[in-house]
Amino acid sequence: MALPHPFFLVLFLLLLSNSYSRAASSVYTSITLKAHREYLKLKISSGDSYASQALKSDPDNAAALLVANYGDFLTLCIQQNATAFESLLLKQENRLAKIEALKEKSAWKDYALAEVKMQVGISKLLFGNRLSAAWDIRIAYLQYIANAKRHPQFLPNKKTLGMMQVLIGSVPDNYRWFLNIIGMKGDIETGMSNLKAAAIGENPFQEEAQIIYALTLQLLDQKKEGYSIRIVENLAEQEPDNLLFRFAAIHLLKKTKHTDEALSLYQKKPNSRQYLTFPYLRHMAADMYLYNGNYDASIRENQLFLKQHKGEHYIKAAHFKLYLAYLLSNHPPQALWYYKQISEVGKNEIEEDKYAARFVEKQEQPERNLLIARLRSDGGYYQQALKALEEIEPSPETPLAVRAEYQYRKARIHHGLEEEEMAIRYYKNTIAVCSSSGLYFAPHAALQLGYLYQELNRKDLAKAYFKKAMAYQDHEYKGSIDAKAKLALSAL
Repeated sequence: MALPHPFFLVLFLLLLSNSYSRAASSVYTSITLKAHREYLKLKISSGDSYASQALKSDPDNAAALLVANYGDFLTLCIQQNATAFESLLLKQENRLAKIEALKEKSAWKDYALAEVKMQVGISKLLFGNRLSAAWDIRIAYLQYIANAKRHPQFLPNKKTLGMMQVLIGSVPDNYRWFLNIIGMKGDIETGMSNLKAAAIGENPFQEEAQIIYALTLQLLDQKKEGYSIRIVENLAEQEPDNLLFRFAAIHLLKKTKHTDEALSLYQKKPNSRQYLTFPYLRHMAADMYLYNGNYDASIRENQLFLKQHKGEHYIKAAHFKLYLAYLLSNHPPQALWYYKQISEVGKNEIEEDKYAARFVEKQEQPERNLLIARLRSDGGYYQQALKALEEIEPSPETPLAVRAEYQYRKARIHHGLEEEEMAIRYYKNTIAVCSSSGLYFAPHAALQLGYLYQELNRKDLAKAYFKKAMAYQDHEYKGSIDAKAKLALSAL
């Protein structure tokens, strides 16, 4: 299942709770709690300080070792600085070795083993060590399964295990055979049950479980969008100094096209040197400013992102968005410079970067009004999007890709305006126009028809279109569309 960004996997994995074993030597102390809270705020230095105090008083405490791993893990995942990778990974592996060497038998030790192993695996994955990462993640997942049998009431394990069960359960069928061979079998329904138990059960880290549950629920059921948004907005308001919670809220609001609300949260985010530099937030903001037509602000945010970001993901995407912002603000020389840079910079691994690379490869110039309609629609500015489309009059001589996107954008706009009959008409038109062309608008339209019929409680039609979306082959968004359709089918 493709996720918008690796930081969400980070959020999903950073989950701890109280030990329910009174006989265990590892305990979750008040100092450990302070460290954990500071790390989740992305105040890494103060988190390190509390974690050091906890380990100084009890160096063999599995809970404290696990919490102490947050600083290095978060720093790697958020900043993606290749020069810091080896040293920060080594520190994580050393903590894992200390946990493994502990003689105690407790829920905390078992959970810490799984969690740090998972964090080591994710760290490797982000920096391209895929085989080693896959092995670590496999071992961690099997450990979570074993923990569930030994400690069935231990809420942290339910939380993380549930997230993994949903992720693995949503993997497209053409990859499931491999996961089954290596012993990783997911189950979306069981995973959601575990997540919900952790989210509604009182425990010191219930807030994190609620965020995970909200993000996952929104993917599963579009009808629960408002409920999911309320959860993350409330948490961001209750803890205004928690940058990670605010990031989750901004992401969900942006994803659900509540751009003005997301930008308001972004503009009020905590902003001091106490916090870990979080460049990707600027890239998100650049997108949102592009949606509402504030091209100068979009340019500023993406240029700051490129200046601050140490990783290689989202570099092509940022250059592509800078090209669009300069193009739409009528600065052709600057637009051309960023256009030429797209093929020269960054990596071609995540969907945003792949899209930017393909755009250059095709050597196609965007139709201005269609581009504006797409951006306004992506931001939830449907009337402005519709006005831009009114400037376009497709004809049989119009390129197929433009005709197909015109139909698709019309459908998305009417869908957003809750004009279901018009949306259905244009989604079906999109599928008909695309025919067997291989354009990705057809599977996208089928997926959206599934969501629309799901909202209308027409389950048979919803299932049919989700299956149709998955049936399309060899298009640019095959992995993510299949995963979304499979998640939605499970909700039905």
